[in-house]
Amino acid sequence: MKKVAYISLLTLVLSFFISCKKDKQITSPSAKLSFSQDSILFDTVFTRVGSTTKLFRLHNRNNGKLVISSLKLARGTNSFFRLNVDGVAGKSFTNLEIAAQDSMYIFVEVTIDPSYDPVTSPFIYKDSILFEVNGNQQHFDLIAFGQNAYYHMPNQEIIFSNTQALYYGVDTNVVGTANVTWKNDKPHLIYGYLVVDSLHTLTIPSNTKIYLHQNAGIWVYRYGTIHIGDASSSSTNTVSFQGDRLEQEYKDVPGQWDRIWINEGITNNTINYAVIKNGNIGVHAGYAVFGGYPAVYNTSLHHNLTINNTIIQNCSSVGVLGQAYSIRGGNNVVVNCGQHILEFDYGGNYVFYQSTFANYWAQTNNSSSSSSRTTPSFAFNNYYNEITPSPFDSLYFGNCILDGSMPEEFNFDTLKQSGGFNPPYKFDYCALKTGVSFGTAHTSSCQINQQMNFINTTTYNFDLSPNPPYSAAWGTGGPANGGYATDINGHSPAVSTANPNGLPNIGAYQQ
Repeated sequence: MKKVAYISLLTLVLSFFISCKKDKQITSPSAKLSFSQDSILFDTVFTRVGSTTKLFRLHNRNNGKLVISSLKLARGTNSFFRLNVDGVAGKSFTNLEIAAQDSMYIFVEVTIDPSYDPVTSPFIYKDSILFEVNGNQQHFDLIAFGQNAYYHMPNQEIIFSNTQALYYGVDTNVVGTANVTWKNDKPHLIYGYLVVDSLHTLTIPSNTKIYLHQNAGIWVYRYGTIHIGDASSSSTNTVSFQGDRLEQEYKDVPGQWDRIWINEGITNNTINYAVIKNGNIGVHAGYAVFGGYPAVYNTSLHHNLTINNTIIQNCSSVGVLGQAYSIRGGNNVVVNCGQHILEFDYGGNYVFYQSTFANYWAQTNNSSSSSSRTTPSFAFNNYYNEITPSPFDSLYFGNCILDGSMPEEFNFDTLKQSGGFNPPYKFDYCALKTGVSFGTAHTSSCQINQQMNFINTTTYNFDLSPNPPYSAAWGTGGPANGGYATDINGHSPAVSTANPNGLPNIGAYQQ
C-alpha cells in the first residue's frame, strides 16, 4: 500500500513540474509559431461584396507558452481584409497568449473597394498577417482575386398576403428608354429581381457574364422583351448565368439563385448560346401566379420564346417551365435537375428539334446531405385550376433525346373530363425513356428505352461517347431537324466508328 502511495505522489509531483514548465513563458527569439497552411487564397471576389469566411489555425508547438506581442495586417486599417481572432474582430491585436502545445483559430474575410480597379480585371489584391513573438517576425500571406462589376440592386418590394416579400428594382440602365443593350466589358451582379418593364427591351450580348445573388432573378414583366445572346455566336462565346458564390465548393451547388422569368413577355423573346446553371428554375415562361391564367391558351396573344444552342443544368427544381406559353427551340442541352427537365402546364405550344433532355440528378450539396429525384423528367398537363381544360396546340419533338435514370420519365397529368391527354403531340426520330405506349400516331422511328451512353453525366458532359457500347442515338436521327443543319457546337453529321454511315444523330451533338 505504501508503494502505491509513493508512486501516486511521484506522479503528482511530475505532473506539477510539467504543468509549471508549460505555464512558463518562453522568451527566446528562436521560438516560433506554426500554421495549419502557408496562405489563404480567395477566388474571385466582387468589389463591394464581402467574401465567404476562411480560417486557419495558429499553433504553439513549444513546451512553454508564447505571448504574441503583435498580430496585425500589414496594410493596417486600410486593408480590405478583416480578421477575427478567437472571437474578437479587428485588424490589429496585442499581447495574445497561446499555451504550450495549444492553438487558436484566425478567421479572415475580404471586401474589395470598387475604387481599387486596375486596368486589367480581374485583379490580385494581396496582404499579410504579421506576427511578432519575442522580437521575431513571421508572416502569413492573404491573396484575393478581385473583380469589378455592374451592380443591379433592388429598391422596391411586393408584400404578399402571407407576409413574404419579393424585392425588385427596375434597372436604371433600362428606365427612360425602350431599347437598351448591356455592356459586356465587366460582369453584371444582380440582387433581388432585375425587372425589364412593360414595352421595354433588354438585350444581353454574347460573352456577358451574369452572377445572381441568393433568390435573385431576371423578371421580364408583361409586354416586355428580352434578347439573350446572338444567333450568329458560337458555343465558345456564350452568355452565362450562375450564382455569385465563386468559391470552388459552390461550383455545382444547385438553387443558388431563382430564375429567368418571362412573365407574359409578349413577342420575340430569344435566348441564343447561353449557359444557365445552378438556379432554382432555369427558364420560366408563363403568366404571373398573382395575375391568373387564361382559361384556354390563346394563340392570338403570340406570347413566345425561342431558345437555341443553350445549356441549362443543375437546377434544383425545373430546367424549362412553360405555362400556357409558346416555346420553340433547337440544339439545346437541358440536364440534371432536381424535379423536372421540362414542365409544361396549362397547355401551350412547344416545339423542339435536335436537343438533349436528360436527367441523371444525384446531387450532393455543400451541407453534405444527398438528395435523389423521385419525379419524372417530363411533366405535361392540359388543364388549369383542376376543372378548366387548357389544351396543347402542339407538343412536338424532332430528333430529340428525352432520357433519364428512372424507369419511367414521362407524366401526362390530364383532366379526365377533357378526354385525357390527346393533343396533336408527336415524337419524331427521338430516344425516349418510358413504359408508355404512345402508338404510331404519336411516334415515328423512335428509340425506346435504349442505352444512350453519354460521356459523363456527373460532369454534365452529355455528348455521346465514341466508345462501345455505342449509344442508340448514333446515326439514328431523321430528316426532322427543323432547319438546324449543325449541332450546338457547329458540327454536321460525320462518318466515324460509332456512326459508319455518317447519318444524323439524335440529340444536340453530331460528332
